[in-house]
Amino acid sequence: MLLNMQRAAALAMTLALGSCVTGVGIWKRDETSLPLLVGATAADLVVTAAIASQIQDFTVAATIGTAVAVTAIDVVIGCLLGACSSLRL
Repeated sequence: MLLNMQRAAALAMTLALGSCVTGVGIWKRDETSLPLLVGATAADLVVTAAIASQIQDFTVAATIGTAVAVTAIDVVIGCLLGACSSLRL
């Protein structure tokens, strides 16, 4: 029970602090440059990995997998909001 609550808290912190690409999509929209998009993606990976590493039973592979999965979701949401306009998608 406590482990599930810890995982839920880590997920909530990840969603709150690690949505850098979505934030760029909301903040800059069509003015997003490629370096800003790459930086936001890198920051998202770092923040998500740092939070996921705090879960006790997570291995290194689980931490990396969680960081990549959450970042991928964030990039898709950010692109839907206009962050990928510099890529002409």
